[in-house]
Amino acid sequence: MDADNNKAKLFFKILAVQKSLQPLEKSGKNDYQKYAYSTAGDVLLPVQKACNEHGLVAIADVIESRIEPGKASATVRLTVADSETGESVSITAPGYAEDWSYKENRPTGDKAIYKAITGATKYAVRSFFCLPSEDEPERTTSGQNRPISNSKPASKPNATITALIDQTTEELKRLGWSSGRGRLYLQEKFDKSSRQDLTQQELQQFLTQLKAMPTPAVSDTRTA
Repeated sequence: MDADNNKAKLFFKILAVQKSLQPLEKSGKNDYQKYAYSTAGDVLLPVQKACNEHGLVAIADVIESRIEPGKASATVRLTVADSETGESVSITAPGYAEDWSYKENRPTGDKAIYKAITGATKYAVRSFFCLPSEDEPERTTSGQNRPISNSKPASKPNATITALIDQTTEELKRLGWSSGRGRLYLQEKFDKSSRQDLTQQELQQFLTQLKAMPTPAVSDTRTA
């Protein structure tokens, strides 16, 4: 019975944190691809503050990583624990990043693994607390009931695009990603909310990134 009470207390506090959080800011700017994104600080600082106020401790640790020239992938486990009872719950999230000089066509530096870990941590936190970003794809402008977009209406996809989408679907199933997690990834990496909005080149890049990610460990729930 105590175990059930402890779990109930933990989820009650998680609910309180979720209620207190607001849509994320996007203070980061990608000057090359012309889009804004939520930095690690935008994601982690408000969550850390809310957790502290409700007696929760959030711990992120890397449980798997892979480094190759110019790219890296990592799987991060996020554990949220109740400081009062020791009850905890965990989820895992994958991350992928590239550190490549397209001008010189060669891998540069060693930032890829750190970017992958940061990305995985951000996705774990956003998924755990169901955090939306401040820009919603359904948001309208000038009273029109349509998403904000500068792109032309999509034409019927060709066979190559259809095949790429099918392959990404299989990879998403392998990784255990929900549709929400997939949209978060597309928004941050490509500034788009759907695979149907990606170009053939972007779909190929998305598929390559997914294939580079290791199959995540099964989520676990544990009591300290």
